[in-house]
Amino acid sequence: ANLEFYNCPVQESARSNKNIVWRLPKEDLEKQFVAEELAEGMNWLKVHRSVGGCLASVYNAMPVACAKALPDFIGEFSRKYG
Repeated sequence: ANLEFYNCPVQESARSNKNIVWRLPKEDLEKQFVAEELAEGMNWLKVHRSVGGCLASVYNAMPVACAKALPDFIGEFSRKYG
């Protein structure tokens, strides 16, 4: 994934390894990201309440297939729009 396209708005010392938060360069791209994610049947991303952007909770209840699909989807999205 293009690390300049995605960024994490959470201070590094406060980041979780189970709740992954990222922002895209523009809000309309975030809306597009969620729309395409839903179209792919991966309706498990949320919007972070306090910082905005996308939130993936990758606790052990998340299906393995979803955890494997996320980085592929993120990479493909940045290739299309980054």
